[in-house]
Amino acid sequence: MDEKDRDILNLLIDNSRISNTEIAKVLNVSEGTVRKRIKKMIDEGIIKRFTVETSDNTIDALILVKIDNKKYKEVLQRLRARYYEIYEFSGRIDVAIRIKTDSTDNLNRIVDQIREIEGVVDTDTLIRLQ
Repeated sequence: MDEKDRDILNLLIDNSRISNTEIAKVLNVSEGTVRKRIKKMIDEGIIKRFTVETSDNTIDALILVKIDNKKYKEVLQRLRARYYEIYEFSGRIDVAIRIKTDSTDNLNRIVDQIREIEGVVDTDTLIRLQ
């Protein structure tokens, strides 16, 4: 990844909806160059997905998950298939999943789904207040 790739990436981080044409104008390169570089970053796994950030009236939570060591890989694979932001830890908690949702009912439904996965030993949910 060179400086031009980093410039493209920073523009996309600031605004994931920016067009290739707009990026090309800002960086003084052709649209084709931008398109090829973005495709290359996607192919190499540098860009994993384009996303939308919702307004701050959503509930932002961390679901802390303790996993049975014998089922760790299977549980982690299932969680990764369902949720985007997953962090692995050493210590009392194995995994933290960041969730943004529109209601506590939906958050409860998500926590219940996680608890139903065979191999999940315990969960704890932290809700961001500010």
